[in-house]
Parts: sequence; C-alpha cells; structure tokens
Amino acid sequence: MSLGTKINIILLVTIGAVLSGAFWVIFSVESATIKNQVVNDANTSVDILHSNIERMFVQLEEARGQLQEKVDKLSATEGIQYINVTNTNGQHAAATDHTLVGAWAPADVLENIKRVIETGNPFDIQTPQKSFYKIKQYFPIYLKDGDKKSPVIGVAEVEVAARSKSKEDVTNAQKLISLISTSIAQDIRSIVLTRNENIKVMKDISNKVDLYEFFHDLIVFDDKANIIANTGDKDGEFDNDSVEYRRSREGVLSGELKESTYERVHEEERVIVRIMPIVATSASGQTKIIGVTEAHILIAAYEKKVTAMKVRLIEIAIGVMAVLLFVLSIILRFTVTRPIKKFSLVAERVSQGDLNQTIVYKSHDEMGRFADVFNTMLSNLREFDQMKSDFLSVVAHQLRTPLAGVKWVLKLIVEEDLGPLTDEQRSMLKRGYETNEKMIQLVNDLLNVSRIENGKFKYTFAEDDIMRIIQILTQNSDPIAKEHGLDVHLVAAHPIRPFRFDAEKILLSLQNLVDNAIKYTLPGGHITISVEQKGDYVEIKIKDTGVGIPKESISKLFSKFFRAPNVIYLQTEGSGLGLFIVRNIIVQHGGKIWAESEEGKGTTFTVTLPLLEELLPKEEKVPFLDNNAKEGEKGTVA
Repeated sequence: MSLGTKINIILLVTIGAVLSGAFWVIFSVESATIKNQVVNDANTSVDILHSNIERMFVQLEEARGQLQEKVDKLSATEGIQYINVTNTNGQHAAATDHTLVGAWAPADVLENIKRVIETGNPFDIQTPQKSFYKIKQYFPIYLKDGDKKSPVIGVAEVEVAARSKSKEDVTNAQKLISLISTSIAQDIRSIVLTRNENIKVMKDISNKVDLYEFFHDLIVFDDKANIIANTGDKDGEFDNDSVEYRRSREGVLSGELKESTYERVHEEERVIVRIMPIVATSASGQTKIIGVTEAHILIAAYEKKVTAMKVRLIEIAIGVMAVLLFVLSIILRFTVTRPIKKFSLVAERVSQGDLNQTIVYKSHDEMGRFADVFNTMLSNLREFDQMKSDFLSVVAHQLRTPLAGVKWVLKLIVEEDLGPLTDEQRSMLKRGYETNEKMIQLVNDLLNVSRIENGKFKYTFAEDDIMRIIQILTQNSDPIAKEHGLDVHLVAAHPIRPFRFDAEKILLSLQNLVDNAIKYTLPGGHITISVEQKGDYVEIKIKDTGVGIPKESISKLFSKFFRAPNVIYLQTEGSGLGLFIVRNIIVQHGGKIWAESEEGKGTTFTVTLPLLEELLPKEEKVPFLDNNAKEGEKGTVA
C-alpha cells in the first residue's frame, strides 16, 4: 500500500470520526429542538382549541343552569312531584333531582321518550292513588315553537298530583302541566340549540385536527366522561379503554390532577396524550370541572422531521467529508506525498549507483531541510567517489607498466628463451605468469571504470556483422569451457543484417558474460548463446545452468564491486567490475541488459542492441540515470 493511500485512509478515518462526533452533537441538539418545537406548537394549538371548547362548554353550562333554575322554581309549585328534561338520546339536561342531571334515563322512560319522538304527540299516564291521581305527561319540544313539522329536540317529563280524583282537579292538573311545558319549552329550546350548535362546532374542530401534521385525535368528554366530540365521530372508541388511561381522565375530572400527560399507543400510533380540564366559574367565583379535552399528539410528527434532518446531515457530512478529503489530499499530495515520491525515486537511483542525482525542492519546512541535507550527503558521496576513482586511476596507471614488464619477463623465462627450466621451475613460473595476467586484467578493469566515470571510454561505431562477433565469442570460449567440462551451444535461427556498433566493446561485454557463465557453472553444465531479431532490435541471450543468483541480489548486479553472496562462498575469483563495464557498454549502444535467475538452476542474461542508426545515443555521456529517467524494471538497466 502506497504512502498516499495510507494518508488518504488516515484522513478519511480522522475526518469521518471528527465529523461524526460533530454531527452527532448537532443531531442531538437539533433533535431535541425539533421535538420541543413540534410539541410546543402542538401544545399551543391544543391550548387554543381547548380555550374555544371551554368557552362553548361554559355557554352550554350557563344555558343549562338557567334551565335548571327554572325547573327548580317550577318544581316548588304546589302539586308538582318532579320535572325531568331529557335530550333525544335520553340524557337528563335538567331535573328536580339534581343527581339525575347528565345521567341516562332508565329503560322504561327511554321507551316513552322514543314514543314521543316518533309520534310527535304528548301522552299522559294517570296513576290512581287512594284519594287522588298522579298524572305524568311526556310532551315533545320542537325546534320551532308551534311547528309540529320541525324536529323534536327534547322531551319533558312532568308529574303532578291532582288534589282529588274529581274531574275538575284532574283538568286543573293537566292545565298546570300544559303551563309548565309552555314555560320551560323556550328554555329547553335555547339550551338544546346552543348545545347542538356548540357540539357541532366542537365536532368540526375535532374532525379538522388532522389538518395539523402533529395531531392524531382530539376528544371532548363531559363531566360524566361521555364523549361529546371525537375525531372521526367515533363515540364509543374509549368504552373498552384500559384502567390506567381511564384513571388519568377521572383524575383530571375529579380535580385530583391539574393536568395529565403521558405516552401511549393508540390505533397503532405512538402518541403523547395531554388531558386538560374544562372549568366553569360561577357568579360567586366557585369553579367547577364540567368536562375534559384530550389531545393525542403524534410522536411520528417530530420523528419524521428528525429523520429528515438526519438524512440531510448525513448528506452534508458526506459532502463536507468528500470536499475536505479532496482538498486535504491535494494539499498533502503537493506538500508531502509528491516530494516523498520524488525523494524515494532519487534515493533508489542513488542505491543503484547513480550519484549524479539532486533533489530539486525549495521549501522552508522539514521537507526542504531534508532535501538540503540529502543533497549535501550526495555531494559528499560524489566527492568521496571521485577521490576513490582518482586513487584507483593513479594506482592502476602506476601498476600497469611494472606488471607489463613482469609479464614479458615471465613469458621469456617460461618459453625458455633465456635457458632451459626444470619441470618444477616451469610450473612455478607458469603460476606466477597466470597470477600476473589476472593482476593486469584487474588493472585494465579499473582503468576502464575510471574512463567510463570520467567520460573518456571512447567508442568507434561502424557497420559490422554481429554474427561475426558471436563466432569469435564462441571460438574464444569453447576451449576454456571444455577445460571446465562444459558445453557451449550457439542458436541462431535467422541471419541478422549488419548494423552499426563498436565491435571491440561488444565483444568485450559478451565475452565477460560468457566468462562469468563458465566461471559459475559446475562441470557437466551447459551454456547456450542465442541470437534473434525482434523488431528493430537484436536480442542476444546467454543462458547457463550454473549456481544462479539470489533474488535479492538481482537489482545490485550491475553495481561496482558487487558480487553475489553465493559466488563468494564458491571462492571464485573476480573483481565485481565486469558487469558494471558491460552495462555501460550496452547502454552507450542504446540497448538494454537484464538478468533472470533462479538460485541453484542457472541464469540468463539478455542483451538488446538497436539495428537502426537513429536509435543510437546522439552523444556520448556517462551512463548514469539522470533526474528525469523513469524507474526501470527490477534487474534491468536502460
């Protein structure tokens, strides 16, 4: 995983955590605010509706009070036993016995009331007593005075005791009942009209509360807990309500509770229930609870808003996170990731032996300081490397002349130009001659490296036949290979057309590769040299069945003085400079070289050379990777 990816992940997690915490706080505060706002709006609406309902209840109570006063006054008349006034449902609106007010008439009375309403005519019931009659009359009260075609809005029940059983007393009693019915009819009409109108308004109010998004129900109860108005006109909706909820209503009706608020599930909806008393105040200042208003506020009303807000906050959070991540990643890319990648690329090239690198990065932060320190280190390394190169060049030049002299003297002696030798003398001198040859080769390698690094390793390009070079290569290598018990095979499928290259330098580089193959392949092994044209390049492969190269050493093969650990253990001779020289020769020809190897199974070196003159480098240069070179394949030098 790249550093940029890691930084982006860290940024994503950090921003996500911070924004989540921040938005959670905002969400909590806003959720409480929305809940309070919805509940407060609902309560304000409930208070307004409750105030209107209470006013109508008070009006109704005042009208009923006036009717009750008249009933009480008439009930005090001599001969009157009682007066009961009921609505068309059989509920007492006024009565001589005040305990009956608001109560429902018994079944037998309900039948008589029903009869009056259906026929529209009054009827008497005379009950004989010992010395007199009790005369009970049920008479209808019409909506319009004297208009029997108008609806019956109430029934009055009056019982009078005649003074005797005489016809005259009975007639007088009936006249009294007629006077009473006429007297209370207008009051009954007034209260019924007021009641009906107010109840209609209350029902309209309760049925329109669903226009408010936060209401589920609005119910109005009288002082007997009977439903006066209910959303949807469901009069018997709470007949089977649980004891717990009934107790709350009864507590408010009785005055034990000033108000009641709780949560419940009603008609599969979670609601907040608020029960408020309807209070009437008498002229003397006494208060009386004459009913209750019960409002059901939908919990879903604010939960929907909270959910909508949550979705909106999530969308905002994602947007903010994306913008922040993008902006911060761009900033970090230019201030951290890109410089680190640049530093890493330069460091990798330096690790491959290219000390001609410089980090170009101007900044006053830690990155700029690092670039300055790194450039200073590279400058010191170049200086030390130059000192080493100068030293090796001086040493090589100083050693070359005496070693050449020693070579020719030993050659003259070994060839017995100066006199005969014994076998033991010849053997010892031959070993000295071979050791001197190796020293001369090392010196030549050091001089070549010095020329390469100083740009003085000259090339002479001319059109030539690569197969001629390969033939020379196989001829030179075959005797040495046979001495080591190895076979050298040449594979060339098709002839290669002549092209421009430095024959001496290419032979030197290929010979070095074959010599290494011979050196690191055990007796009985095979070395294969193959030549093939691929597009505008010729590809030369030198494959052996030797000890192979460890995977971790492939990238360092072409560095100066590098030798793989496994060949050091074999105690083979070598300076570690050959492949460095080979690489630079191939690169100066515009070609590439790379190695593929499996430890214990062998190695294959692949060299490509351009066939077209325009693919050759335009000018000679020190073959190190420059600042703009792209990273090559591992084990590949381009």
